[in-house]
Amino acid sequence: MAYTFTSTQNYGNIDAAVLVDTSTSLAGITGRLVYFRLADGTYLKPTGTTTNYVVWPIASNTLTVEDLLDKDYALDISVVWFTGSTITTTTTVLTPFTAYTELFLRQLTQYQAANPKLLSNSNFFSNKAKLRTLVNDCEQAVSFLNDQTAAQYCLDSCKELTDNTSTFF
Repeated sequence: MAYTFTSTQNYGNIDAAVLVDTSTSLAGITGRLVYFRLADGTYLKPTGTTTNYVVWPIASNTLTVEDLLDKDYALDISVVWFTGSTITTTTTVLTPFTAYTELFLRQLTQYQAANPKLLSNSNFFSNKAKLRTLVNDCEQAVSFLNDQTAAQYCLDSCKELTDNTSTFF
């Protein structure tokens, strides 16, 4: 029995994480819990949640967790499957959520298209390239190294750049 899931971020609702249970069978499973662990070991929780976990109703294969992502994160997402009160299994997947930076990069491209001279501006081009490189480095830290700390460092560096738009212009 394989208990698996996927997680994504919808660009139309970037504060939400969307999980899909891709398990081969849920026969006998009576419950699921989801934990979103940050690189510092604490838990990210949706606004208003007091527990370190979110209940994933067994009746639905898809769970959308609203008001979770206030910036880009590399999260260790753990899903715990239960049979009665006994843990059947736990699966953890390191997932990069990068929509905030990706949308910022898209805006920079729109500015660039409207003002082609921006490509000659060394601050604009080097900082845009730095931002793209940091996103790529985050994704590599996840996919090749399974290194949450390195991935989050890259995303925190992205946030510093996107919070200081004057560095681009």
